[in-house]
Amino acid sequence: MFNYELYTLEEFLEDNWFREWVFNPTPTTESFWNEWIRHHPEKQLLTDQARAMLRALEMPHQSISKTEIAEAVDAAFAKIHQKPGQAVYTLPAWSFRWVAAAILFLTGLGGYVLFYAHTQQTVEPLIATMSVPSGELMKWTNHTQKPERITLSDGSKVLLSPSSSLSYPSEFSVHERKIYLKGNAFFEITRDPAKPFFVITNKLITKVLGTSFWVMVNPDSIVSRVVVRTGKVSVYKTEDLGKTNKKPGGILLLPNQQAVFLDETNQLTKSIVAEPIQIHKPVRNQQMQYSEAPASQIFGDLAQAYGIQIVYDEEILKDCHITATLGNEPLFETLKLLCNSIHASYEVMDTQIVIYSKGCNEVK
Repeated sequence: MFNYELYTLEEFLEDNWFREWVFNPTPTTESFWNEWIRHHPEKQLLTDQARAMLRALEMPHQSISKTEIAEAVDAAFAKIHQKPGQAVYTLPAWSFRWVAAAILFLTGLGGYVLFYAHTQQTVEPLIATMSVPSGELMKWTNHTQKPERITLSDGSKVLLSPSSSLSYPSEFSVHERKIYLKGNAFFEITRDPAKPFFVITNKLITKVLGTSFWVMVNPDSIVSRVVVRTGKVSVYKTEDLGKTNKKPGGILLLPNQQAVFLDETNQLTKSIVAEPIQIHKPVRNQQMQYSEAPASQIFGDLAQAYGIQIVYDEEILKDCHITATLGNEPLFETLKLLCNSIHASYEVMDTQIVIYSKGCNEVK
């Protein structure tokens, strides 16, 4: 099996197995790529970019070499950064649609910035301006091999991971609560709508009223995350708060959702966590036991239990019935088993799950 973890955008565009999934998806390709992305969420942005470019090109059967792809993408960047009056070399006819699609993708499909287009800005000066005087901050560094628990003055609790440090005031201000994290920590924040709580790192700022969540921002890692367990949080790029010309654009996260920040693209994206947990049992079926139950009912109960939107066509699934008892199996394993029983498949798209089915009239 190819080492897709090391793949670049061009290599995904050229890969036949990936292209088959994009243009002619089958249960086998759907299962493989959905599972692979679920285990490699840091590659979600890159694979989304590759899929968008391939769909824009609409050339599933044309064989394009790696060199041709690289030349087309390079030409797209040259076109984007061309100054008035500056010449750009003429491309052969084969690459015109590649360049057109690349330009469309880079400029019109969401402002993704590829190939290290943004340099990482130093944000310590910004952090310093947001901080209270250093003399008023207490600092705790976990030098042990186990997580350490810290209780803050408002009753909030922090589980600080090894080799991580936390700076916080002995007493919070009247209007807000701010702490400063380096590394990883799990937070259980005491709710106080009058005093929002901020977890500030050199890459991300998380704002909450009262909830529990993980913040994972390691200096040596190119991937940073905020993972929500309960409640709601807002996540911002720290550097955006230093831009006075526009309001920073944050991401709102709900339970079982995560914000992922990639250094190489300088992008903050939202997705479902790798292993969702049940938030509460469905009201109408606490035991989650089903006997010839409509598939739509089971998917609806799972959506309620995990707080995740599951999209399906109820009309198509009307003849699909399932007998099952759902226990503590991981959500994605449960979905795989349910889909297999009715010859369906599923795909994780951003923060929702889409069920694909042709119905059960012909399934014996």
